[in-house]
Amino acid sequence: MIRRKQTVRLFPKDITGDLVKDRQEVIINWRAGQMVLDEPSFNGGKDMGPDPFTTVLSGLIGCTLTTLRMYIKRKEWDITDIHCSINMLQEAEPFKTSIFRTITFGQPVTDEQKERLLWVAKNCPVAKLLQGEIVIDTHLSDDKAAPAGTGNYPPLDATSTQTPDNHTSQL
Repeated sequence: MIRRKQTVRLFPKDITGDLVKDRQEVIINWRAGQMVLDEPSFNGGKDMGPDPFTTVLSGLIGCTLTTLRMYIKRKEWDITDIHCSINMLQEAEPFKTSIFRTITFGQPVTDEQKERLLWVAKNCPVAKLLQGEIVIDTHLSDDKAAPAGTGNYPPLDATSTQTPDNHTSQL
């Protein structure tokens, strides 16, 4: 389990994005490839990929399911079929976003297992990120190769087990 006792940078290389000329499409570059984000047609896009809100919610689904899978595997429970549905509601005044997440299992799960799995889901790393304090530090630069922010964040901890593929805590 990775415990963060100090500030750490999660990715050795910044995640980057480029807007496709004259479109709402964005090409996102991440450690092992690319993906396309786009707006739906009613927002001026061509729906060539998920929109930014869908991407955030998809990240929560992915984190929820993989964290549950790790926990179930460690407990050696026979739970193989897990499904997660998510949606959200945004209120204008005061600005508030509520995310609704439902997890279902394709086989019987005891009340004790349900209680523990609910706790694990509520504490998956992306859920903790979304529920915690988030500071977005935005800078403008003339240099496309400039690092995210000011670049004054700590280096990756060379002594930890933290790697680009292992930055989530395991419950």
